Amino acid sequence: MKTTGILFMAAAMTAMSFAAAPAMAQDRERTAAEAPAYPRGAERRGVEGYAVVEYTVNEAGEVTNPVVVEASPEGVFDRAVLRAIERWAYAPAATATDGMQQRFDFSLGG
Repeated sequence: MKTTGILFMAAAMTAMSFAAAPAMAQDRERTAAEAPAYPRGAERRGVEGYAVVEYTVNEAGEVTNPVVVEASPEGVFDRAVLRAIERWAYAPAATATDGMQQRFDFSLGG
């Protein structure tokens, strides 16, 4: 039973993807990224969708001020994507980079 749960979680994580980020986001080298967890309620109800997060990367490479700017359905994936993106890291730079965006797609189908 424990193995089945682990395999199910792995399949769910694989079904989720990060969409390509705008060119500005690609100017900073990402050194750490964590995929958001699929919200259990959404997973149980079979809800799929996406969320787009806009954020700043400070000089030290830390993500700051993340905000969900677009999502479908609204409010379902916000918490998961904000928790994940706050753990992301980028290479340090001389100045902060504002207006970075990342889209996260949530899909239960393989």
